[in-house]
Amino acid sequence: MHLSEKEKEVAILVAEGMKDVEIAQTLFISRRRVGEIIFSIKDKWEIASRVQIGILACHLGWVCPPADALNAPAPSRRRERRLTHA
Repeated sequence: MHLSEKEKEVAILVAEGMKDVEIAQTLFISRRRVGEIIFSIKDKWEIASRVQIGILACHLGWVCPPADALNAPAPSRRRERRLTHA
C-alpha cells in the first residue's frame, strides 16, 4: 500500500477533484505521466476508480473534506411539486 512521494502527491490532487490536465500543470509533468501514476496507484491499492483513490487518501488523513461539508444537511431527495396556474 506504500506509494512513492509523486504517487502520494497525485493521489492528494485526485482526492481534491483535479482532472489529469490540472494535475499535470500543477506538478509540471505530462498528462500522460499523470495517467501512468494514477494507474500505478490503482494497481498498488488494488482499486478501480478515482473515487476510491479519494476515499483512501481521506482515510489515510492526507486530505480532509471542507469543514462546512461535514455539518451540511444531506440533500433532500424529495421533488417539489410545481403548481400550475390555469
